[in-house]
Amino acid sequence: MFNSIVAINKSVSPISPITFAPFGQSVNRESAGSWLKSSYSNPYEQYAKTAATGIANFLKSTQSLQSSANSLLQKSTSSLHARQVQSSDPMAVAASGAQDGSALNSYKVKVNSIAQSQKNSGLDLNNHALTSIQSGANEFKLTIGDKSTTIKSNIAKTDTNEQALTKLKDAINDSRTGVSAKIVTDSKLGTSKLELTSDKTGTKQAFEITDEVGNAAAVTGINRVTSAAADASYTVNDGKAQSSQSNEIELEKGKVAVTLLKPTTETIDIKVRQDEKKAVQQVKEMITSYNSMIDRLNDAGGFLNPAVKRSLEQVVRSSSYEQLGISKNGDGTLKLDEAKLSKSLSTNFEQTSKAISGSNSLAKSLEKASGRFDEVPVSSLLNQKMQAMQQFTTYQSSMQYQSPFPISGVLLNSVY
Repeated sequence: MFNSIVAINKSVSPISPITFAPFGQSVNRESAGSWLKSSYSNPYEQYAKTAATGIANFLKSTQSLQSSANSLLQKSTSSLHARQVQSSDPMAVAASGAQDGSALNSYKVKVNSIAQSQKNSGLDLNNHALTSIQSGANEFKLTIGDKSTTIKSNIAKTDTNEQALTKLKDAINDSRTGVSAKIVTDSKLGTSKLELTSDKTGTKQAFEITDEVGNAAAVTGINRVTSAAADASYTVNDGKAQSSQSNEIELEKGKVAVTLLKPTTETIDIKVRQDEKKAVQQVKEMITSYNSMIDRLNDAGGFLNPAVKRSLEQVVRSSSYEQLGISKNGDGTLKLDEAKLSKSLSTNFEQTSKAISGSNSLAKSLEKASGRFDEVPVSSLLNQKMQAMQQFTTYQSSMQYQSPFPISGVLLNSVY
């Protein structure tokens, strides 16, 4: 028989754990429903099922709140560590992105020149005229840095310039050297030419082409450099000029990335800011989880010890968070003013962030409060009516073996 009582320390602070003196088996919140349903005999099965469903739904909602609050407390999942980058002139220097947790900082970037790929544009050749490229095997060497690749193509006597250029284009692209070829056609003039471009920018990607067998490079003009490879040149915060093989440059030791698009005469302001939109959305999700828990708490109120509700309602004090845009409704749920929270994050990010996810924050208080139910015996959560029902069902089970008379109606009326 259950004969213990629920002991609650009334002097605890809102975020201190409530201590329940167990008077039955210890059941965690995942198994609450099955435990309650198995605690009652058939005459009270429907009432027991209603109680079990209500309490199980409440405990499930505390899990959701705990998870939502915990995600704001962890650096890896908290949107308060999310960052966005803004550029004062995105047409000159585009903001690519910033890693979570990057310093909230500003940079002044001036672009002297941008990085470029080498381009070789060949000669315009009549599409339908027979090619002047030597028939048979043609080989030419393509060199990038200290790496050379021999590219081969077989040209027939009957090939037109268009056919020969197509064979050379395919041979270059199939070699995968880091240089791409395409045919540029002038339909009005009826001419075509080969155009070769290095796949990456910077002087380290400069290339040379020389004939080894035949005269394909000389006849088509693909050995002519028409646009030289170049490195980017830029300064940060009026410092010494720096160079880059790429137009993608890094700030704050690689945590912030921007793209140089064109030279500038003035410095461009790059600002790393908190992502207020993501932060507001995550706080909103936590508030929604809290409100859902309060709704489930109200649903199960007829079965729960009143101290459970009192302890949870004391966790969030409206006056403490009103300046953040979080206030309490009359029914105990919370209301979020998204615009007010966004403004608070914008004007005073550090203080607002601590209030939301610091050591004594809203998220920490909610995480602690909802986490109390992880291993609390379900029997400890029941009110006096439910405790009496437990005692009666245990008593009834023992009496069925001793008394030939029906006793359920009289005792049930005495409980309710």
